[in-house]
Amino acid sequence: MSVVKFYPKDAATNADAVLEQAVGHYDEVMVIGYDADGGLDVRATLGLKDADVLWLVEMFKAKLLNGDYAE
Repeated sequence: MSVVKFYPKDAATNADAVLEQAVGHYDEVMVIGYDADGGLDVRATLGLKDADVLWLVEMFKAKLLNGDYAE
């Protein structure tokens, strides 16, 4: 029997909850966010080359500008 964790509707307002829900879903990741002091912090798995990181940023930017993430 496995334990299932349920998240409230507004769970995406908590960075730790978002990261916890992502565990086990990705092979390579890049995380961009603000740390507790308000500074920009970027982390990525070692398998991503600089070109891969740039491609991820540009693809996200294109989808964002296209409205793919709008409700």
